[in-house]
Amino acid sequence: MIKRFLHYLSPTVWAGSLTIYGNGRLWREVWLQAARSRWAEVAAAIAFLWLLGLLGLSFVLLHLEHYQALPLPSGVWQLAHGLSTSLAIAPVDASANFLGRWELGILGLGAWLCLVAGSQKLVQLVAAVYGSGSIRPVNWRTRILPWGITLLGLGLAGLVLSLIGGATVSQPGLAAQIWRLGRWAIALASIALGLGVVYRLVPRRWAPGLPLWPGVRLVLLLGLVGLGLRYWGLTWLAGQNIAYGLLLTLGLNLGALYGLILLVPVGAQVNLSALRHRGPVSRPWGMPPPPTTPPSFESFKINRRH
Repeated sequence: MIKRFLHYLSPTVWAGSLTIYGNGRLWREVWLQAARSRWAEVAAAIAFLWLLGLLGLSFVLLHLEHYQALPLPSGVWQLAHGLSTSLAIAPVDASANFLGRWELGILGLGAWLCLVAGSQKLVQLVAAVYGSGSIRPVNWRTRILPWGITLLGLGLAGLVLSLIGGATVSQPGLAAQIWRLGRWAIALASIALGLGVVYRLVPRRWAPGLPLWPGVRLVLLLGLVGLGLRYWGLTWLAGQNIAYGLLLTLGLNLGALYGLILLVPVGAQVNLSALRHRGPVSRPWGMPPPPTTPPSFESFKINRRH
């Protein structure tokens, strides 16, 4: 176990895994698959459905915050305030048009169905990348998978917002800074694990040797770059006196959401292409070489001359 762990920390393994991103044929396959499966249109539909679901969910959660007796975890409220901030929603006034629990329940159910519909389209898109998007009889796995991915996404969103929100509090001391970096590391590891679960569960038949982490690493890297550009854009807008600043903020957040959705099938295609274009796999340190094929019995025969 220790030898395998040290093997994956080897610089040669990391260098060999990073060279796959410079393969021109891999990116050509990504471009052709994106044009063939119409990733742009499908990602726009997913973003629209998720936007409706997030708007309804944030509206319900912000209204439910006024019910002090609800035993909801703190991460739920952090998710609600994070959604209202990222989507530029005005603060909720409890005294104006306050809905009852039945109305909020119906609205929350509609928002949940929009989120599940968007997750189903995402599952179908990733399944088409892996070549398992053929028409087959619907079974319990295909029915429950979008619901599970929706729950996984909401749970990861609440966890990541709670970790990052707690990590932004500036406190003096080296231990506080290490704990802050540790929270960011846990958040990134949670996102990577969630992506790996999605890439592993979506294909109906898992191909032997199909990698997971080339696509996950690429999605994390490009996602962090996109979120960094979003943060820079929001900071720049906050310092400007623009009449339509709220509309530009909403457009910037929608563009970031669309880009993050579009990265998911890109990572799946990178995983699939890496299976064909990666070099020879090196074995871990100290592991014996694979056994060779034993010689056949015919090679031991002595041809006698009569």
